[in-house]
Amino acid sequence: MAEDLLARLKAIDPAVLTAVVRQDQHSPSFEITEWSIRRLSDKGVANPDGLWLVNGLGQAEGTMRPWSVAVKIIKRPNHETAPDARNYWKRELLLAQSGLLDRLSGPARAPRVYRAEEYNDCAWLWMEHVQDERSGAWTLDDYAFAARQLGRWNGTYLTMPLPTEPWLAKQHYREWLGVVNPEDDWQSSLHQKYIFEDIRLRFERLWAERELFYRILEGLPQCFVHFDCNRRNLLIQRGMDDENILVIIDWAMCGVGALGAELQALVGGSTTFVEWPSSALATLDAAAFRSYVQGLREAGWSGDVDAVRLACVACLAIYRGAILPRAMATWFCTPASREFELQQFGIAGEDLYVHFLPMLYYWLDCADEARVLMKKLRLI
Repeated sequence: MAEDLLARLKAIDPAVLTAVVRQDQHSPSFEITEWSIRRLSDKGVANPDGLWLVNGLGQAEGTMRPWSVAVKIIKRPNHETAPDARNYWKRELLLAQSGLLDRLSGPARAPRVYRAEEYNDCAWLWMEHVQDERSGAWTLDDYAFAARQLGRWNGTYLTMPLPTEPWLAKQHYREWLGVVNPEDDWQSSLHQKYIFEDIRLRFERLWAERELFYRILEGLPQCFVHFDCNRRNLLIQRGMDDENILVIIDWAMCGVGALGAELQALVGGSTTFVEWPSSALATLDAAAFRSYVQGLREAGWSGDVDAVRLACVACLAIYRGAILPRAMATWFCTPASREFELQQFGIAGEDLYVHFLPMLYYWLDCADEARVLMKKLRLI
């Protein structure tokens, strides 16, 4: 697929490219003098071939300068899903055309989109190429900064009507867990080696109570959420006044969710992708939650912290914990997926399994914390 996309990009109409670059350069007279194309990233799980960088040189008013723009190409699936499904393929295209992201509360923003168009087999998004000031591993302070900005953004949406576009995702976890088959998943030889009976019993309790967790999450205060704010989708950029700005990319799963559920990806997704050590999950969770609440307060929110914490831990338990045995046994940690694992995580097989294992314990602890909070808030 990558070779086909590269050929299509090379054949792009020069007038289209010029119009995009002029928007990026804020110059209606900018002229491209040379350009090239390369893969921007191959780390995408759902769309590994879809992200490209187009860059080169150009001039305006006699001054030569470099330019670069990103192109995201989203393949049309063989079978359409409902517009509010977790992985609806046109969501980012429709979002770009809607203007919803203009209401992001700073310092947080999305990349500018210069052109969004649909073809018979795919959609193309021409976007700002955002350079990450933190190209390496994030520190705990970086995660805390991101959590605070996510809190400020989510909190802002509590003071305005929720978006009602039919293509926004709803109830991600229901579709997500539809692929789980605990009886089959537990047959893995690695599970047999590492999982003791007490852990399996705790998982089975969570699985049996999943409808309760769904109901609780759907009854808590709701806001507009990205829902995939793991480290790979977050960039830190230095602003004009030397302040840090959080840039949020990859909006394919955005929708409506419980206030606090945004942290399931910042904490859970970042650790899953080996961006943060699983042995230090509690440290990340505590720092991120504290900063998220700070951001909510700065946005004018004055609600119950326990309700936000309940959304956070319930979502970590049901969205991360209830899927993890299947991920550990079927999707990853298998000889057939070794090449993909090394590409995505840098480790594979039993080493990756050992990275995942503390996460399973922690998500089950989150389920216990959620049950305590449900009782405290008199929701059960």
